[in-house]
Amino acid sequence: METFHLRDLIRAVGGKFITGDPDFQIKGVSIDSRTIRKDEVYFAIQGDCYDGHDFIKEAVDKGAVAVVYSKDRNDFLKSLPGSTSIVKTDDTLIALGELAKAYRIKFKDVKTVGITGSNGKTTTKEILVSIFNKKGRTLSNKGNFNNRIGLPLSVFNLTSDIEYAVFEMGTSLRGEIKILSDILKPDVGIITNVGFSHLETFISPKGVFEEKKVLFDSVKENGFIVINNDDELLRTISQSGGRRIITFALDVSADVRARNIVLCSDKTDFELFYRESTVKITMSARGRFNVANVLAAASCAIGFGFSLDEIKYGVENFMPPKMRMETLVTNANVVLINDAYNANPSSVKKAIQAVLQSYIGKKINLVLGDMLELGDKSAYYHFELGKFIDSQNINSVCLLGEMTLYTKEALKNRSVFHSRDADALLNELEQTPVDSDSVFLFKASRAMKLEEIYAEFYNILEQRNK
Repeated sequence: METFHLRDLIRAVGGKFITGDPDFQIKGVSIDSRTIRKDEVYFAIQGDCYDGHDFIKEAVDKGAVAVVYSKDRNDFLKSLPGSTSIVKTDDTLIALGELAKAYRIKFKDVKTVGITGSNGKTTTKEILVSIFNKKGRTLSNKGNFNNRIGLPLSVFNLTSDIEYAVFEMGTSLRGEIKILSDILKPDVGIITNVGFSHLETFISPKGVFEEKKVLFDSVKENGFIVINNDDELLRTISQSGGRRIITFALDVSADVRARNIVLCSDKTDFELFYRESTVKITMSARGRFNVANVLAAASCAIGFGFSLDEIKYGVENFMPPKMRMETLVTNANVVLINDAYNANPSSVKKAIQAVLQSYIGKKINLVLGDMLELGDKSAYYHFELGKFIDSQNINSVCLLGEMTLYTKEALKNRSVFHSRDADALLNELEQTPVDSDSVFLFKASRAMKLEEIYAEFYNILEQRNK
């Protein structure tokens, strides 16, 4: 972060200056008293499981030079050094976003991309970073820093030597994408797809669509938007305030296309088409859905003037993020695939299809956990997933959780193991016959922690072959 004066913060957040030095230069922003550094400002954020106001003194003791708080209490002031600057706001979470918005405006020349969608946000982001890095220094938000806390904190990492910035935006509440988009004011907006995510809040894919599409309203007027023409809802967007539109698709007409897709166990080959130009690409990410992610990233890069050869270089040097089709192969050639970063009905089906297409002739075994945040129709979506699995060439199915019981009920043509207990599931996996043709896919919502069972099962198989 580049330094700024406390008076700039006060102006940006509309706060009340209590005490301190308004000309003091602040070197960073933090919400965590455990990791705060000298001369940073501490925002006392009130979360679901903690209240940052309880850690104000600890933050100051560790070097915080200023504090932004919102609670109607000031008893903590007596315990702070007189040199500490204090600013009071109505809501520290809103204030954090307002400061990020003001800070973002300082970097008008940084080419900024905002990405949202039900599936593929992170992978598309990382592909773009790999492409952009060839031409200039690129910033992106890491891990799950894609919400109202994480995105502002990521924006504060902008500096004058950065040429490209790529931010993914997640949402679980109505209006969240608008708030994040208004902070970012991107040059490019990308919606990867609209699926069955966060239905607990948005009820249906149409509700998800209405939430996501507001991203395009915040794109700069001289910017452009990227649309997935394979998505029926996104395809309805025929104009966006005069902004240029670049489309991509696997199955229908679009500006950017892929042909001759060959799915293998260790790679994916395809040809990327744009207008009259084409380039052959081999990437380490597997699955047809990852080709769609490449098309989304390529469309953005093309809009910025990148050549197909430059895009090819970036894609071929891209490494998939953790827990996205992450693969381990045991000494006995048993394949374990960890795609347990998150799950919804569309992403689970796509992952299963990707494995079936990449490991033709192998014994495909599914280890699935609950898909969360699906609202009142959760039982229905889990049951429908079972019907889908029943129609596929699957060797075995192991299920974990409350809602996957409905998946089990739909599985009429095969035996299936179900448990609500992770230890019982691991024990069942330990008893499962395996050979060099065995492939196991682990997929569930993040809170199910299926990646822990994945790691333990891998260790069990390795010990077995010693």
